[in-house]
Amino acid sequence: MTPSRPGEVIATIRSLLPSLLPTEQAVAQVLLARSAEIVELSSQQVAELAGASRATVVRTCQSLGFSGYQQLRVLLARDAAVAATAHDGTGSATRTGSPTADDGTPGARPAAAGSGSARTPSGIVEDTFRQVAAGVVGMVALLDGDEVARAVEAIATARRVVVVGNGLSGPLALDAAARLTGAGRPAEAPFDVINQQITARLLAPEDVLLVISGSGSNAASLRSADAAVAAGATVIAVTAFARSPLTQLAGTNLVVTMPDLTFRDEITLASRLPQAILVEGLVAAVTARLGESAVRAKALALDAISDNLAE
Repeated sequence: MTPSRPGEVIATIRSLLPSLLPTEQAVAQVLLARSAEIVELSSQQVAELAGASRATVVRTCQSLGFSGYQQLRVLLARDAAVAATAHDGTGSATRTGSPTADDGTPGARPAAAGSGSARTPSGIVEDTFRQVAAGVVGMVALLDGDEVARAVEAIATARRVVVVGNGLSGPLALDAAARLTGAGRPAEAPFDVINQQITARLLAPEDVLLVISGSGSNAASLRSADAAVAAGATVIAVTAFARSPLTQLAGTNLVVTMPDLTFRDEITLASRLPQAILVEGLVAAVTARLGESAVRAKALALDAISDNLAE
């Protein structure tokens, strides 16, 4: 594995951490917490910090997809150099391994001491926008271009498209289906979990099931994905973790995440912002793929919208 985009190393560690063995997770936590220092630390020093053996450090790096500790070390050094020259709108360097906020919210952190925004309501809102802007590189670090292309082609050419999402992903599924339909690619998003599973079982090989699940572990969504796989349909996952029960089922995986997201954050304070942005981009790509038919559909959709606008 040779990550080529800034932030991809850290994003990979965070995304795969829940799937590691307990001893490997301890090592991965050290890699995340000390990411800026790793270039100066030997594998033995990392092992001591993690309370593990040097062999466990090497095995952890390999479980994460790297050839070993040295490759991970060099790539983190490269990313640190890139981050040092990347600045957000406030002039401060983009961070790849900062802790979560005092309230635990991923991506929303306290303003720096002396900052004009302080911790006022408006300051918190403005800082959230800045943090999102600074985190965009990390959000797409694990998004594979070939997987995106396959997803767009499958959605554009499918006989039937069904979108499934539960919990905080439910509204995203409804939004995705509505946007695809408005672009001339009819899609449906059954909201009831039993109806989702029945619909998935009735799919055919020429159909697509798009599953949105931040954790990739939602039981109801997994049952629908499993039913679609059994039916021979194409399953596309939109998720935050590259290694999860959902990614094991799906044929195409679109992974986008907050740069500092942990699995606990995902299931307790879940931010669906990366997935929401991905849905926007996916619909735009499908619209471009559909060409003239999408243009005609959008014109009809605008007619319907205008009929419902009050004077």
